[in-house]
Order: sequence, then structure tokens, then C-alpha cells
Amino acid sequence: MPKVSVEIPQELLDDLDEHVGDKGKFVNRSDAIRASIRKTLDTLDEIDERHGRVDLKETD
Repeated sequence: MPKVSVEIPQELLDDLDEHVGDKGKFVNRSDAIRASIRKTLDTLDEIDERHGRVDLKETD
């Protein structure tokens, strides 16, 4: 799996860490970030569909 390096403001990282670990929803930061990216991409796909910007040939 490729690795990506990004800069994240401390405020976002602190908020993210509240959801990671034994008492959190995610096992680790990477898991949380991947889930967030997937959800964002799904949302963008839905927006594109509503605005007629999806070519059905590309999704098959």
C-alpha cells in the first residue's frame, strides 16, 4: 500500500486522536484517515451524480 505524507494542523490531529485507540472508533490514525477519505469520495460521487457529471460508461 502506498504511503502518503501530509501536513495536518494540530487542531485537526487532536480531534482525530479523540476517535482513535481502545476507546475510539478507529484502531489507528491511518484507519481513521482512510475512512474519512472514502466517505468524502462517496459524498463527492453523490454530488456529481446529482449534477449529472457522472459518465455511466466510466463507472461500469
